Amino acid sequence: MWPAMALPGRTARRARAGNGWSSGLRWLAVAVAVTVLVLLIDAALNSRDPKPVEDLAAGAWVDRVLPVISSSTAEGQVIAGVWSTGLAAKAPALAAEVDRLASQASSNYQAVVSLRPPQQLGGSAGLLEACLLARSQAAADVRDAVLSALGASAQVPLPRPSAPGPALVSQAGEDIQVGDQAYRLFQSTFPASVGVRMPPSAWAPDMAPYQPQAAQTFLASLQSHASATPLHRVQIYAVSFSPSAVSRHGSTVVLPDATAVTVTIIMANTGNQVEDNLTVVASINPAGQGASSARDFVNLQPGEAYTISGLGPLDPPQGPPVTLTVTVTSPGAATPLATSATVFQMPAPPPSTTTPPTT
Repeated sequence: MWPAMALPGRTARRARAGNGWSSGLRWLAVAVAVTVLVLLIDAALNSRDPKPVEDLAAGAWVDRVLPVISSSTAEGQVIAGVWSTGLAAKAPALAAEVDRLASQASSNYQAVVSLRPPQQLGGSAGLLEACLLARSQAAADVRDAVLSALGASAQVPLPRPSAPGPALVSQAGEDIQVGDQAYRLFQSTFPASVGVRMPPSAWAPDMAPYQPQAAQTFLASLQSHASATPLHRVQIYAVSFSPSAVSRHGSTVVLPDATAVTVTIIMANTGNQVEDNLTVVASINPAGQGASSARDFVNLQPGEAYTISGLGPLDPPQGPPVTLTVTVTSPGAATPLATSATVFQMPAPPPSTTTPPTT
């Protein structure tokens, strides 16, 4: 037979059941206490002044953008150096510089766009983003113009520019002005409550290099500089008269009646050689009763532009079309380095309408 087994008594079972019930009550009480504590903490946080939290978020945003602004300011100095020292740099070094400039400008814009500014800085953040976007586009246009001028000597993959080089440089100048204006607004309207004064930042204190004529001179000179072959190139960019033209009939410039005219000539050395003792001659044909030619002498460094003002006086005849020819010659050269011809006309004064006295 199986041995008899002792069963727990009813009193013992009740004791164990009572212990389990009391343990469950204790855990329930702990859960309730924790819930109440969380609710109290949440209520305390929601009842606090939100300004310290907003100030903390604003400070964090400022800490992130200040290095970007500093980097962008340094890029402005680099792009200014392209115009001042680019012709003296080796083509691969200049190409690498403008390529790095465009890449860094784009990265700075992306870095600021990726941030989430606090609500109180939303407007300021938008102005900074606009500034950096305009600068990024300007840097890309300068890169494309410079690399296209350098050609194979750049030793980097060449872009497919959307416009001729001088047009790209002029567009870059416009974008830079937009960027600088956006930054000035950002700086002047940045909330004083943040307690930080934003530093100055500008890319183009001097817009002269971005003017069409200056851009054309620079890029043409850069193209010549990249060549190992000595190149003697002089370009006449503009010829104007004094007194100034009053109209134009087709290709003929019409001048007002005057006893004489003077000529202003804008020219530049777009080669890679120094040009000394250049002779600049302005002559008219047919000639009038007085001087029919005038000359000046010019020395030009590679990439240098020069303006001859008031060359003359010349005495054209009144009435017939007159051709003004400007030539630039170098000592010992068989042919002129540059020639420009302009047809102008100085109308004859109207005939007198005075009736002679009768006898």
